[in-house]
Amino acid sequence: MHKTELLKNPDTKTTYFIRDEASESITRAQYNNLTKDDTLKWFRRLGGSETAERSYTCRGYNVTKLTSTSPDRGIKIIRKFKFQ
Repeated sequence: MHKTELLKNPDTKTTYFIRDEASESITRAQYNNLTKDDTLKWFRRLGGSETAERSYTCRGYNVTKLTSTSPDRGIKIIRKFKFQ
């Protein structure tokens, strides 16, 4: 998983600055917890925005990019998944 954390540019409406980038290996169970429909719906109910992009991988049709935005739209986290 490659995780990029972005911070909103105060001068504009749609641009972000890169705050932090990190790569880590996660287990299949952790992946399932991050991309489960119930988890995405729970964060949406809190007021944030959750967008899951799916595509075909070596393990089937899975989420390959998960974009999370905070309720105040100040922080955006993009998680990209690569399957091995």
